[in-house]
Amino acid sequence: MKLATLKMVLKRALLQPRGLAAFAWRRLMHTEDVDALRLSVKALGYQLARELSGDLERITVADEPRRHAITSKACTQADVASPWFVHWCGELHIKPFYHRKLWEFAFTLQAMYEAGLLQQGRRGFGFGCGEEPLPAFFAARGIDTVATDLDPARVAGMGWAETQQHASSRDKLYYPDIVARETFDRHVALAYVDMNNIPGEHDGKFDFCWSICAMEHVGSIELGLRFVKESLRVLKPGGLAIHTTEFNFEDSGHTVDHWMTVLFQRRHFEELAQRLAREGHTLVAPSFDVGDGALDGFIDVPPYAFGHGGWISRDHWHDLKVGHLKLAVHGHPTTCYGLIVRKSGA
Repeated sequence: MKLATLKMVLKRALLQPRGLAAFAWRRLMHTEDVDALRLSVKALGYQLARELSGDLERITVADEPRRHAITSKACTQADVASPWFVHWCGELHIKPFYHRKLWEFAFTLQAMYEAGLLQQGRRGFGFGCGEEPLPAFFAARGIDTVATDLDPARVAGMGWAETQQHASSRDKLYYPDIVARETFDRHVALAYVDMNNIPGEHDGKFDFCWSICAMEHVGSIELGLRFVKESLRVLKPGGLAIHTTEFNFEDSGHTVDHWMTVLFQRRHFEELAQRLAREGHTLVAPSFDVGDGALDGFIDVPPYAFGHGGWISRDHWHDLKVGHLKLAVHGHPTTCYGLIVRKSGA
């Protein structure tokens, strides 16, 4: 099927929800047809992502990295089709394609670059690092990093270890294609830290801190917001915190709270900005635009092609051919959101 035809079909099906809802209602008594409709939309969405991903290899990145005035924002198709996204995928030795989890890595690195933090001698602190490649990336640039995760004794049965989202040892953070072993050992330390109870021994020692889709797992929306403010304690005055998380972008007040994975909404980030401002901190220019591309209108539904919650394990970063930017979580349209917070005292 031609790319133009795929775009037309997706826009008609996904960007005209009233028409789609009316069709689904007429066919409600034939549940097997509804299942077929769901699978058809998924197949079209994945095929569109496949075809568009081929275009990413033709994006010119010779002038990267450079400033793009990155702000706190949601993942969009335009971001993935940008030179900065493709550049950072290359730096991580990952073939770029349309997936919101890769966007989290690229967004974090772009925000750090624009803040002048990707320099030798800087110090970083990561929360809930799992097996992500960022500590290895920082080590390769001479940045000392403390990567943290929950104590292994507390993750049994939670699914993190089984889906390669938990760092049970420092070796889980080592990427030989990104950094030499000796350099990694010199610059990366692993500590077990409860994000709801950050030890005071780390206070005021770091230039930046970060987390990749971790704050939605601390127990509730309120605890997640509190974590963002508490994470600033590890920073020096004027330091930068970058946290990505799950964003329910529907307009209603309904969302998921007090659960293993909670879904933040615009109102929660606006409240966070006010809380931070009262203490002199800044949530950098939050935008709530979720994009208008065809893939911004494709909301994937379970079963996802990449496993638990759409997470990509490190074993599959190089061979996946499908992707998504938005997905339904407990029926709510969701994507990733990146928070950039500047600590007071610069």
